[in-house]
Amino acid sequence: ILHVDAHFDLRQAYEGFAHSHASIMHNVMETIPAVRMLAQLAIRDYSGFEKGYAERLGARGAQYTGAAVFRRKARGETWDKIAKEIIGKLPKNVYVSFDIDGLDPAFCPGTGTPVPGGLSYDEALYLLEELAVSRKVVGFDLCEVAPGQDGDEWDANVGARVLYKLCGAALHSNGRCALA
Repeated sequence: ILHVDAHFDLRQAYEGFAHSHASIMHNVMETIPAVRMLAQLAIRDYSGFEKGYAERLGARGAQYTGAAVFRRKARGETWDKIAKEIIGKLPKNVYVSFDIDGLDPAFCPGTGTPVPGGLSYDEALYLLEELAVSRKVVGFDLCEVAPGQDGDEWDANVGARVLYKLCGAALHSNGRCALA
């Protein structure tokens, strides 16, 4: 799984509910042993338990927090190198879970749980394109796209464009179309 999100979503439960949005990746890793890798990117808001759990995943997990990625880019590493490293940790068949708050809130401010920092729109699309040329996208989800205030369509616009690119990545990686 390639998981783009501002949050780990690795809590055992959130407010007593084990099947909450904050627990989904914990549940996946605990109940689906066929998932060999959970690569998480753009994580910026998490609990101590989640950080510890992520570290305990060992070879089944790879975490790329927003701060760590920013430091690497600030020291001169290219996004191309970082993106290819992330993709390199993934198996041939990849499911993409894309939470829109993985983007910087400037790109999608109406999301329910915005966190400062995150990927730029272009970085996200580059990652999906690189994924599509080297892996098979077997499925995907896009979540937490919310309407803007007073009918603002900006979030819907960005969400629709990310969804379009997810569709294109899946189709291209399965030999059905060229990347657009």
